[in-house]
Amino acid sequence: MMDRTHHDTLSKQPGTKPPGVPSTFSDDMLWLLLLGFALLGLYRFGRLLPDTAVLVLWLTTTVLIALGHFLRLRIRRQAWLHAYVAPSSALQQWLRGGLVALLIRTLMAAALAVALIIGTLRLTGPGELLLLLASLPLLAGLRWGAGRSLARHISPHYLPESAWRVAIALTFVILCTGLLAQSWWRPGPDFTAVSLDQAAWYLALEESAESAVLERALAVAGAMEGVRWWLAQHGLARLQWPSLELLGWLLVLLKSAVFVSAWLHCCVGVMLMRTLWETSDAASDPIPLE
Repeated sequence: MMDRTHHDTLSKQPGTKPPGVPSTFSDDMLWLLLLGFALLGLYRFGRLLPDTAVLVLWLTTTVLIALGHFLRLRIRRQAWLHAYVAPSSALQQWLRGGLVALLIRTLMAAALAVALIIGTLRLTGPGELLLLLASLPLLAGLRWGAGRSLARHISPHYLPESAWRVAIALTFVILCTGLLAQSWWRPGPDFTAVSLDQAAWYLALEESAESAVLERALAVAGAMEGVRWWLAQHGLARLQWPSLELLGWLLVLLKSAVFVSAWLHCCVGVMLMRTLWETSDAASDPIPLE
């Protein structure tokens, strides 16, 4: 009862908003526009980057993804601590999420950053790029709408994470469906008359980049793509191995899911960057970082 009264009081005060919910749709879009331009630049010029620039790009992407993971973790921890742990307890300090949690999320983010960079450079056409750009206003709009819709039903301490879950889940499904639909209709190489290793080497050798490290990573991704095409085509051609076609499309689904997850968590990191310095209004920052 007290939480609801406090939430209603905040929503009625001018210049304040419920914790973690953006005041307007444009709050998030201003940040996501920068990410959209970065995506276009990577898609257009990423293969021309030298090793040093690739390293900086990977580190920056890792930080953004880790930031999104870590700050959402602390939102969940804060809600749990508020419900179950006394404010004066030392567990408030120990369980809110610290260096260990940040390290784990950073390691996960490092792998997702590789998947995001390689996946962006291997986009096969403007259709997939437009899907990613369209997901920016979609994610921001769903988060804003979910925050407003759930404000009367969810505790203010868990409202930010609830809005994030709704927005990310819906955007994830829509984006994966769009990418899979384009993969379904996109023509591919004919590997019906070659062996598995020949199919893998064929697409691996087609990749090129200014950076030697990036070129090797792209070659590995190309080889995996060749394996996927070979499995799908040989599943159709050999009736005694019908499961190969299913395995090929499961690999497509897995690749799309990892890529979309990396992209959305990068978006989350960009949208949550403002909470790192919004200390003047305590209601707008649900996760004190001190």
